[in-house]
Amino acid sequence: MKRIFVFTTLTLILVSGFAFATETAAVQGEYIEARSASVYVGACHFGAEFVEGGKEATLVWNIHRGSWNNVSLDGLTAVAVVSAKNNLAIDTKTRKSVLYVDTKATSEQRAAISNMLATKRSDVLGKVVATQIAPITFTKKGTKYDVTVGKALTLSANRYPCVHCTQPHQIWYEPLTKIQNAIVGKSEVYRYKDKHLSVNWQQGDAANNVFVGSFSM
Repeated sequence: MKRIFVFTTLTLILVSGFAFATETAAVQGEYIEARSASVYVGACHFGAEFVEGGKEATLVWNIHRGSWNNVSLDGLTAVAVVSAKNNLAIDTKTRKSVLYVDTKATSEQRAAISNMLATKRSDVLGKVVATQIAPITFTKKGTKYDVTVGKALTLSANRYPCVHCTQPHQIWYEPLTKIQNAIVGKSEVYRYKDKHLSVNWQQGDAANNVFVGSFSM
């Protein structure tokens, strides 16, 4: 009886160790989120935007390293544009999104990224109405980020230089998905137009509508 117990305990330890190893072998990288409402702003501005604004967002996953379904995703970038009928902070039921995967990815990598986001971020994306293959550029220089998705999206963002240098009580939103070391920032250029969603925009002035951080999934 004692041998059976020892064997069972050892089996549980091995299985737990394998599960832990699998969990830690996550896909990791940098994340940018640009909203159609200011995330860092005074109370009056926030209140004015909340009802009619904040219905759209762009989510960018720049993958540094990691694999999904045994397919390496090192160095790839995926972008999702999300829209809803109401502010995304409260509307999780009407969300629709378009997913963009880089042309540099192989067919296996595209399938793996799509499956990973559908599995891990379905609550954020809502109904994915289209998955597009497009040339994606992601560049970072200091605190400045530039992202393009073919002719559909241009985002130029500049984050604040530190996590705690902004006033916490003026940060009204949280990122739509869990990230580490979230820092707010501003978009200096932000425009989007594509046929798959009935929304498009071309931001005229800089806005404090950006979160930057790191992700792991």
